[in-house]
Order: sequence, then C-alpha cells, then structure tokens
Amino acid sequence: MTAKATEKIAPIDAERFHRALGIYQSAVTDQKSSPGESSSQGQKQEADGAAGIRGILAVKKEFPDAKEFQSLSLRLQRFSEVIGDKKLAKWGMVAYTKNGGFEIHDAVINALAKAPFRKSGVLDKPAFHTLVKAEYSKLEAEKE
Repeated sequence: MTAKATEKIAPIDAERFHRALGIYQSAVTDQKSSPGESSSQGQKQEADGAAGIRGILAVKKEFPDAKEFQSLSLRLQRFSEVIGDKKLAKWGMVAYTKNGGFEIHDAVINALAKAPFRKSGVLDKPAFHTLVKAEYSKLEAEKE
C-alpha cells in the first residue's frame, strides 16, 4: 500500500467514530419519504442513496478535516456490510430485532474504527474479525 493510500485510510479514534456513526444514522433516518405512497424498487433505491449522501454530508460538516473525513466516510460506507456479516451474527456481536432494526456490540464499532483496508478500499475481513475479538476481550476485561 502506498503512503498516500495509508494516510487516506488511517485508523480513527473509536469515540470519534461512534460520534460520526450517530450523526450519520441521524441524518439518514431524517426526512423519511411519506408513508402510504407506494414506490417502486428503483425509487426506494434512489431514496436510500439520497439518504446515504445526506448522512455523509452531515458527517463532513461535523468533521471538516479532509484526512479524518476520508477515513470516516470509507468506514461508514462499509457499515452495512459489517452489520450483514454472518460471522458477527453467529458470535452474537450483531443481533437483529423483530421490527427490522439491529443491535451491534461496541466491540464491532471499535474494531471498524481501527480496521485496515486494502488498497482497493475493501475492508480486510480477517484482520477486522481478529480486531473484533480483541476489542470484545478488552471490553469484557474492563467490566471486571
């Protein structure tokens, strides 16, 4: 990986990533389309895309530093991939609720903040899973 790519995909402080994720989720869920109107699959995808853009722009407003924002946005773009990770669900790190929501363990968010990415911008899954286990152990040890 080049030095430039490494700079762009730098680890983020876990607390700042938690904050960015909250801002992102708040912006995405804001301004939902009006219920009762039936929409096609294409319109739903377009609305989801607009919501994602709105979320990223909200994060950019809160985190104006270009290097930090680049790392945050890349991690946020991979968030849906992470919550759909079957291995994390099997470990109990991601749980799905009856109303279509989900619960995610702090260890997953902390690990995503630190996880390495490949040159292509793809999350390094084996390293990420190792980090999740380490973060979980660390958080459990802090409870004792």
